[in-house]
Amino acid sequence: MAALSIAIPEPTPFGDLLSLKDRCAIVTGGSRGIGEAILRRLSQAGASVVLTGRGLDALKKKEAEIAASGGQALGVQADMASLPELQRVVDQAVERFGRVDILVNNAAVFPASMFLETSEETWDYTHDADLKGAYFLAQFAARAMIMAGKGGRIINVLSTDALRPTGILSAYGAAKLGLWSATQAMAKELAEHQILVNAVTSGSTITQDRINQFNSGTFGANEAPENAVKTREKMEGMLKAGAFGQMLSKMMPLARPGWPDDLAKAVLFLSSDLASYVSGNNLLVEGGQLLR
Repeated sequence: MAALSIAIPEPTPFGDLLSLKDRCAIVTGGSRGIGEAILRRLSQAGASVVLTGRGLDALKKKEAEIAASGGQALGVQADMASLPELQRVVDQAVERFGRVDILVNNAAVFPASMFLETSEETWDYTHDADLKGAYFLAQFAARAMIMAGKGGRIINVLSTDALRPTGILSAYGAAKLGLWSATQAMAKELAEHQILVNAVTSGSTITQDRINQFNSGTFGANEAPENAVKTREKMEGMLKAGAFGQMLSKMMPLARPGWPDDLAKAVLFLSSDLASYVSGNNLLVEGGQLLR
Protein backbone atom coordinates (compact mmCIF):
# COMPACT_ATOMS: atom_id res chain seq x y z
CA MET A 1 0.00 0.00 0.00
CA ALA A 2 1.35 3.41 -0.99
CA ALA A 3 2.31 5.74 1.84
CA LEU A 4 0.22 8.85 2.45
CA SER A 5 1.97 11.95 1.17
CA ILE A 6 0.26 14.23 3.66
CA ALA A 7 2.20 16.40 6.07
CA ILE A 8 0.26 17.94 8.93
CA PRO A 9 1.32 21.61 9.18
CA GLU A 10 2.57 23.17 12.38
CA PRO A 11 -0.23 24.85 14.37
CA THR A 12 -0.45 28.61 14.13
CA PRO A 13 1.34 30.17 17.12
CA PHE A 14 -1.18 31.10 19.81
CA GLY A 15 -0.34 34.78 19.63
CA ASP A 16 -1.12 34.88 15.89
CA LEU A 17 -4.51 33.14 15.94
CA LEU A 18 -6.48 36.39 15.84
CA SER A 19 -3.97 38.45 13.89
CA LEU A 20 -5.17 40.06 10.66
CA LYS A 21 -1.91 41.89 10.02
CA ASP A 22 -1.25 42.73 6.35
CA ARG A 23 -4.84 41.89 5.39
CA CYS A 24 -7.48 44.17 3.91
CA ALA A 25 -11.12 43.96 5.01
CA ILE A 26 -14.18 45.58 3.43
CA VAL A 27 -17.09 46.21 5.80
CA THR A 28 -20.32 47.56 4.34
CA GLY A 29 -22.35 49.88 6.53
CA GLY A 30 -19.24 50.36 8.63
CA SER A 31 -19.81 53.86 9.97
CA ARG A 32 -22.29 53.01 12.73
CA GLY A 33 -24.01 50.28 14.72
CA ILE A 34 -23.01 46.67 14.10
CA GLY A 35 -20.82 47.62 11.13
CA GLU A 36 -18.85 50.10 13.23
CA ALA A 37 -18.26 47.44 15.90
CA ILE A 38 -17.07 44.96 13.26
CA LEU A 39 -14.79 47.58 11.73
CA ARG A 40 -13.26 48.33 15.12
CA ARG A 41 -12.51 44.67 15.92
CA LEU A 42 -10.96 43.93 12.53
CA SER A 43 -8.82 47.06 12.76
CA GLN A 44 -7.71 46.13 16.28
CA ALA A 45 -6.62 42.75 14.89
CA GLY A 46 -4.34 44.54 12.42
CA ALA A 47 -6.40 44.67 9.23
CA SER A 48 -6.52 47.68 6.95
CA VAL A 49 -10.22 48.45 6.65
CA VAL A 50 -12.43 49.80 3.88
CA LEU A 51 -15.84 50.95 5.04
CA THR A 52 -18.85 51.85 2.97
CA GLY A 53 -21.94 53.92 3.63
CA ARG A 54 -24.08 56.64 2.15
CA GLY A 55 -22.99 59.50 4.41
CA LEU A 56 -19.62 60.96 3.43
CA ASP A 57 -19.18 62.89 6.69
CA ALA A 58 -19.68 59.77 8.79
CA LEU A 59 -17.19 57.86 6.64
CA LYS A 60 -14.55 60.57 6.98
CA LYS A 61 -15.09 60.73 10.73
CA LYS A 62 -14.58 56.99 11.05
CA GLU A 63 -11.48 57.15 8.83
CA ALA A 64 -9.98 59.73 11.20
CA GLU A 65 -10.85 57.68 14.29
CA ILE A 66 -9.17 54.57 12.91
CA ALA A 67 -6.10 56.59 11.88
CA ALA A 68 -5.90 58.16 15.34
CA SER A 69 -5.83 54.69 16.90
CA GLY A 70 -2.92 53.67 14.67
CA GLY A 71 -4.87 51.82 11.99
CA GLN A 72 -5.47 52.34 8.30
CA ALA A 73 -8.94 53.03 6.90
CA LEU A 74 -10.56 54.14 3.69
CA GLY A 75 -14.17 55.28 3.52
CA VAL A 76 -15.94 54.81 0.18
CA GLN A 77 -19.38 56.31 -0.37
CA ALA A 78 -21.56 53.65 -1.99
CA ASP A 79 -25.15 52.50 -2.36
CA MET A 80 -25.62 48.74 -1.91
CA ALA A 81 -28.20 48.78 -4.69
CA SER A 82 -25.72 50.16 -7.26
CA LEU A 83 -23.48 47.49 -8.79
CA PRO A 84 -21.09 50.03 -10.42
CA GLU A 85 -20.57 51.66 -7.02
CA LEU A 86 -19.92 48.28 -5.40
CA GLN A 87 -17.33 47.42 -8.06
CA ARG A 88 -15.71 50.78 -7.32
CA VAL A 89 -15.46 49.82 -3.62
CA VAL A 90 -13.42 46.73 -4.50
CA ASP A 91 -11.31 48.61 -7.05
CA GLN A 92 -10.43 51.33 -4.54
CA ALA A 93 -9.60 48.76 -1.86
CA VAL A 94 -7.15 47.03 -4.23
CA GLU A 95 -5.72 50.35 -5.39
CA ARG A 96 -5.15 51.59 -1.84
CA PHE A 97 -4.15 48.39 -0.01
CA GLY A 98 -3.07 46.08 -2.84
CA ARG A 99 -5.60 43.31 -2.19
CA VAL A 100 -8.88 42.25 -0.63
CA ASP A 101 -8.77 39.46 1.95
CA ILE A 102 -12.05 39.82 3.84
CA LEU A 103 -15.52 41.02 2.89
CA VAL A 104 -18.23 41.55 5.49
CA ASN A 105 -21.65 42.11 3.92
CA ASN A 106 -23.25 43.93 6.85
CA ALA A 107 -25.22 46.83 5.34
CA ALA A 108 -28.96 46.28 4.99
CA VAL A 109 -32.28 48.05 4.74
CA PHE A 110 -35.33 46.67 6.56
CA PRO A 111 -38.56 48.59 5.97
CA ALA A 112 -41.31 47.13 8.12
CA SER A 113 -44.18 45.72 6.08
CA MET A 114 -46.54 42.81 6.64
CA PHE A 115 -46.97 40.42 3.72
CA LEU A 116 -50.37 41.72 2.53
CA GLU A 117 -49.11 45.32 2.58
CA THR A 118 -45.74 44.78 0.91
CA SER A 119 -45.56 46.70 -2.35
CA GLU A 120 -43.37 45.89 -5.32
CA GLU A 121 -41.42 49.06 -4.55
CA THR A 122 -40.70 47.93 -0.98
CA TRP A 123 -39.77 44.42 -2.17
CA ASP A 124 -37.37 45.73 -4.84
CA TYR A 125 -35.82 48.33 -2.52
CA THR A 126 -35.12 45.67 0.11
CA HIS A 127 -33.88 42.93 -2.21
CA ASP A 128 -31.74 45.24 -4.34
CA ALA A 129 -29.69 46.17 -1.27
CA ASP A 130 -29.91 43.14 1.00
CA LEU A 131 -29.66 40.31 -1.52
CA LYS A 132 -28.65 41.53 -4.99
CA GLY A 133 -26.12 44.06 -3.70
CA ALA A 134 -24.56 41.66 -1.20
CA TYR A 135 -24.46 38.86 -3.79
CA PHE A 136 -22.65 40.89 -6.42
CA LEU A 137 -20.30 42.64 -4.02
CA ALA A 138 -19.25 39.14 -2.90
CA GLN A 139 -18.71 38.25 -6.55
CA PHE A 140 -16.57 41.34 -7.17
CA ALA A 141 -14.53 40.72 -4.01
CA ALA A 142 -14.11 37.02 -4.82
CA ARG A 143 -12.70 37.86 -8.23
CA ALA A 144 -10.15 40.17 -6.61
CA MET A 145 -9.24 37.45 -4.10
CA ILE A 146 -8.79 34.88 -6.88
CA MET A 147 -6.56 37.29 -8.81
CA ALA A 148 -4.38 37.75 -5.72
CA GLY A 149 -4.19 33.99 -5.21
CA LYS A 150 -4.09 34.14 -1.41
CA GLY A 151 -7.57 32.87 -0.55
CA GLY A 152 -9.94 34.97 1.50
CA ARG A 153 -13.03 35.21 3.66
CA ILE A 154 -16.57 36.33 2.85
CA ILE A 155 -18.97 36.79 5.75
CA ASN A 156 -22.64 37.60 5.17
CA VAL A 157 -24.67 39.04 8.04
CA LEU A 158 -28.14 37.47 8.25
CA SER A 159 -31.05 37.85 10.68
CA THR A 160 -33.20 35.57 12.81
CA ASP A 161 -36.14 37.04 10.88
CA ALA A 162 -35.07 34.83 7.97
CA LEU A 163 -35.44 31.72 10.16
CA ARG A 164 -38.31 32.73 12.46
CA PRO A 165 -40.31 35.62 10.95
CA THR A 166 -41.70 38.27 13.25
CA GLY A 167 -44.47 39.07 10.77
CA ILE A 168 -43.54 42.70 10.15
CA LEU A 169 -40.36 42.26 8.08
CA SER A 170 -41.53 39.91 5.35
CA ALA A 171 -39.44 41.29 2.46
CA TYR A 172 -36.34 41.63 4.67
CA GLY A 173 -36.63 38.08 5.99
CA ALA A 174 -37.02 36.71 2.46
CA ALA A 175 -33.92 38.61 1.29
CA LYS A 176 -31.82 37.34 4.20
CA LEU A 177 -32.95 33.75 3.69
CA GLY A 178 -31.99 34.10 0.02
CA LEU A 179 -28.57 35.37 1.11
CA TRP A 180 -28.13 32.27 3.28
CA SER A 181 -28.76 30.05 0.25
CA ALA A 182 -26.30 32.14 -1.77
CA THR A 183 -23.74 31.85 1.06
CA GLN A 184 -23.78 28.07 0.82
CA ALA A 185 -23.46 28.15 -2.97
CA MET A 186 -20.53 30.57 -2.72
CA ALA A 187 -18.81 28.37 -0.13
CA LYS A 188 -19.07 25.33 -2.37
CA GLU A 189 -17.87 27.06 -5.54
CA LEU A 190 -15.08 29.13 -4.01
CA ALA A 191 -13.55 26.35 -1.92
CA GLU A 192 -11.09 25.47 -4.71
CA HIS A 193 -9.72 29.02 -4.40
CA GLN A 194 -9.33 28.70 -0.60
CA ILE A 195 -12.00 31.35 -0.07
CA LEU A 196 -14.09 30.51 3.00
CA VAL A 197 -17.67 31.78 2.97
CA ASN A 198 -19.84 31.87 6.08
CA ALA A 199 -22.75 33.72 7.60
CA VAL A 200 -23.46 35.16 11.04
CA THR A 201 -27.06 35.51 12.13
CA SER A 202 -27.92 38.28 14.54
CA GLY A 203 -30.93 38.24 16.80
CA SER A 204 -32.45 41.27 18.49
CA THR A 205 -29.36 43.45 18.60
CA ILE A 206 -29.63 46.92 20.12
CA THR A 207 -27.52 49.78 18.78
CA GLN A 208 -27.03 53.27 20.18
CA ASP A 209 -29.33 54.63 17.48
CA ARG A 210 -32.07 52.29 18.66
CA ILE A 211 -31.54 53.24 22.29
CA ASN A 212 -31.86 56.91 21.37
CA GLN A 213 -35.11 56.17 19.48
CA PHE A 214 -36.56 54.28 22.44
CA ASN A 215 -35.64 57.06 24.85
CA SER A 216 -37.09 59.77 22.62
CA GLY A 217 -40.25 57.80 21.86
CA THR A 218 -39.58 57.89 18.12
CA PHE A 219 -38.91 54.18 17.62
CA GLY A 220 -41.24 52.80 14.96
CA ALA A 221 -42.32 56.21 13.73
CA ASN A 222 -40.62 55.85 10.37
CA GLU A 223 -40.15 52.09 10.22
CA ALA A 224 -42.96 51.32 7.77
CA PRO A 225 -43.91 52.83 4.39
CA GLU A 226 -46.86 55.23 4.41
CA ASN A 227 -49.09 52.76 2.56
CA ALA A 228 -48.45 49.98 5.10
CA VAL A 229 -51.23 51.19 7.39
CA LYS A 230 -51.88 47.97 9.32
CA THR A 231 -48.17 47.43 9.80
CA ARG A 232 -47.81 50.90 11.33
CA GLU A 233 -50.82 50.31 13.57
CA LYS A 234 -49.38 47.00 14.77
CA MET A 235 -46.00 48.55 15.54
CA GLU A 236 -47.56 51.49 17.37
CA GLY A 237 -49.64 49.07 19.44
CA MET A 238 -46.56 47.01 20.31
CA LEU A 239 -44.69 50.18 21.27
CA LYS A 240 -47.49 51.42 23.56
CA ALA A 241 -47.80 48.00 25.20
CA GLY A 242 -44.06 47.86 25.85
CA ALA A 243 -43.73 44.74 23.70
CA PHE A 244 -40.45 45.84 22.12
CA GLY A 245 -38.87 46.38 25.52
CA GLN A 246 -40.01 42.93 26.66
CA MET A 247 -38.62 41.35 23.49
CA LEU A 248 -35.24 42.89 24.25
CA SER A 249 -35.12 41.77 27.88
CA LYS A 250 -37.60 39.44 29.58
CA MET A 251 -38.36 37.36 26.49
CA MET A 252 -34.67 36.79 25.70
CA PRO A 253 -33.10 33.63 27.20
CA LEU A 254 -30.11 35.64 28.45
CA ALA A 255 -32.40 38.46 29.62
CA ARG A 256 -30.72 40.99 27.40
CA PRO A 257 -30.50 41.92 23.72
CA GLY A 258 -27.38 41.39 21.67
CA TRP A 259 -24.76 44.14 21.60
CA PRO A 260 -23.00 45.14 18.37
CA ASP A 261 -19.73 43.79 19.75
CA ASP A 262 -21.28 40.32 20.11
CA LEU A 263 -21.59 40.20 16.32
CA ALA A 264 -18.19 41.84 15.84
CA LYS A 265 -16.42 39.15 17.86
CA ALA A 266 -18.10 36.43 15.82
CA VAL A 267 -16.99 38.11 12.59
CA LEU A 268 -13.45 38.40 13.96
CA PHE A 269 -13.47 34.67 14.70
CA LEU A 270 -14.58 33.80 11.15
CA SER A 271 -11.99 36.21 9.70
CA SER A 272 -9.11 34.78 11.71
CA ASP A 273 -7.02 31.62 11.67
CA LEU A 274 -9.26 30.25 14.43
CA ALA A 275 -11.78 29.51 11.65
CA SER A 276 -9.33 28.25 9.04
CA TYR A 277 -11.40 25.11 8.37
CA VAL A 278 -14.88 26.62 8.65
CA SER A 279 -16.90 27.26 5.49
CA GLY A 280 -20.56 27.10 4.48
CA ASN A 281 -21.69 27.62 8.07
CA ASN A 282 -24.17 29.95 9.71
CA LEU A 283 -23.00 31.06 13.16
CA LEU A 284 -26.02 32.01 15.27
CA VAL A 285 -25.22 34.98 17.51
CA GLU A 286 -28.64 35.45 19.05
CA GLY A 287 -28.30 34.44 22.69
CA GLY A 288 -30.59 31.46 22.28
CA GLN A 289 -33.42 33.59 20.88
CA LEU A 290 -34.43 30.89 18.38
CA LEU A 291 -34.98 28.46 21.27
CA ARG A 292 -38.14 30.30 22.29
